[in-house]
Amino acid sequence: MLIFIGLGLYDEMDITLRGLEELKRCDLAFVELYTSRMPGLSLERLEKLSGKRIQLLSRGDVEERAEEVILKPAKERNVALLVPGDAMVSTTHAALRLEAEKRGIPTRVVHNASIISAVPSLTGLHNYKFGRSATVAKPEGDFFPETPYDVIKENLSRGLHTLLFLDIKVGKDEVYMMSAKEALEILLTLEKKRGEGVVSGDTLAVVVSAAGAPQTRVKAGKISELLKAELGALPHTIIIPGELHFMEEEYLRQFAGWK
Repeated sequence: MLIFIGLGLYDEMDITLRGLEELKRCDLAFVELYTSRMPGLSLERLEKLSGKRIQLLSRGDVEERAEEVILKPAKERNVALLVPGDAMVSTTHAALRLEAEKRGIPTRVVHNASIISAVPSLTGLHNYKFGRSATVAKPEGDFFPETPYDVIKENLSRGLHTLLFLDIKVGKDEVYMMSAKEALEILLTLEKKRGEGVVSGDTLAVVVSAAGAPQTRVKAGKISELLKAELGALPHTIIIPGELHFMEEEYLRQFAGWK
């Protein structure tokens, strides 16, 4: 059996009681930390909490060598795959679950909080008013994805909010996490390139920093203001709001410093 266990947002204490019990009962335990980052997570503390040795997997282990590393053991034993946030938010994990079921390997999912559920809670923006989300990727050479610009444009035309994930790259020796300021500069560069009036320095944006952490911060303001503000610890997430309900406006003013 292959059991997907969501770890939540910040550290090992975010694992649910059900998730911890499943982890304690499994024969093998793996964790991947490349689809998202949990800034307070300690695998050593999680191992002490669960009494299980937990093996850290790379992107290649999950996406290229999953058959050998994960699926083959899961045919005979109970294997737990620990993932940041909710276990099925990433398409990587959904694809792996589908592949397991095709091979006759039973699967189970233990859900948890994710940034998708945390953002409406932290910002007061109504969850049913979010449109498509997008990722702001770091430009490299001729690679300058414009998808975030298109998604924001589409959502704003319908009065919907846009949730923007920021690029994460996990290397052998370092982890790159895009900051909100870097992402906002990229959006302004895309506006200069496209010139369709989607974003500007006067556009309202909301930045969530270190969601789930004790030092979580939410800051709302014009993009020009946010580029000069202290936005808090990484990781960052950005929301470009659409049409605001009066309660959403009040929430942003009360809890996100919007003036």
